[in-house]
Amino acid sequence: MATPSSGVSVLREQLEKGKIMPDVTPNLADELVDMRVLYKEVEIANGLGMRKAQTQIKPHVELHGPSAGSEKEQYTLLMVDPDAPSPSKPTFRNFLHWLVVNVPGSTAPSQEIWKTGHEQVPYMGPAPPEGHHRYVFLLFKQSGGVKAEDVSKERRKSFDVEAFAKTHKLGSPVAGLYFIASAHDELEYSGQQQV
Repeated sequence: MATPSSGVSVLREQLEKGKIMPDVTPNLADELVDMRVLYKEVEIANGLGMRKAQTQIKPHVELHGPSAGSEKEQYTLLMVDPDAPSPSKPTFRNFLHWLVVNVPGSTAPSQEIWKTGHEQVPYMGPAPPEGHHRYVFLLFKQSGGVKAEDVSKERRKSFDVEAFAKTHKLGSPVAGLYFIASAHDELEYSGQQQV
């Protein structure tokens, strides 16, 4: 379902508070898609603290609502770490952890998007070397099929989200979520919002 403008305002506020905007993306689309990201039974909410062990296996991602349910719509999902290798010196900002393209909007909630779409870059679980890192999921609505070039392990570093979106005519993200993980799982209340 396309989220009303109040939903856009709320999400924009959450992403600005976590500095996802502008560190990862400068803006959001005017109409959003409802996206859920679940690691086993834990559903991601913006700013949620997670233990590394909880996030080593690919999450289950669901898209909801009429606009997401269209067979004609396709989406690109990516996951990046804007704090790599450390929040104080993010020289590899937007380290790419996952990239799935050509996800049909008609993907049922029970299906895995990485099976219905094309997993261009395999999932790599968080492994922050130091400090608290933000792990960001962004969903883009495609204007057509995406033929993403291979992204090697070395090219995962400093992945340019804006350039990728521009090259593939993706526009601004239609959904965004992020969680926080730390180098030594020192987030005291894992499973609770940290911001």
